[in-house]
Amino acid sequence: MEQTLYEEYAVLNDQIRLLTEQKDELKGKIINEMEDKKETNVDTAVGKFTIAKCKTWTYTEKVKELEEEFKAQKATEQSTGDASFEEKPSLRFTQFKL
Repeated sequence: MEQTLYEEYAVLNDQIRLLTEQKDELKGKIINEMEDKKETNVDTAVGKFTIAKCKTWTYTEKVKELEEEFKAQKATEQSTGDASFEEKPSLRFTQFKL
């Protein structure tokens, strides 16, 4: 039976989800192994693995208040028509369990 475009999309979507979960699990294992060995770079036959430090910021209450004010102003401008928008086609897909 030939797959429809929709069925093919659903199957690929599920495969991507599973592969992403596997990749994330491997990423954690690789980071743990490299940290245990106190390595920041590992050269392999398939490429170079590097532990990069990414910053996660925590802000003060003042910034959180400003953020809320900003969100409120955006909502106001959307409701009054002062803000403009552009509509583009987008695909939303809700998958059934396969």
